[in-house]
Amino acid sequence: MSREQIEVVVKTVETLLADAEQMKNRCRRQNEEVRSIMEELRRDNRELAQKYAQTERDVEEMKKTLGELMDTKIAFEARERQVRKLSKQL
Repeated sequence: MSREQIEVVVKTVETLLADAEQMKNRCRRQNEEVRSIMEELRRDNRELAQKYAQTERDVEEMKKTLGELMDTKIAFEARERQVRKLSKQL
């Protein structure tokens, strides 16, 4: 190899090494960004799971309350019918 060819090879290798270093740094930054985003998504997921669980509890409480209200309504209507029946008898 001539001196000129060696210099071209050395320059090419130096350029490749510089490019590799830039790519490594970019990958490191992107990795940190991805890690940060993943942590944020994990937090969001935990919050959503807690909100979902609370919503389920709220729905169950509403169903229970609705059942109690329906029972009260049915009892009240039965009492009304009884009162009307007794009123007619008087």
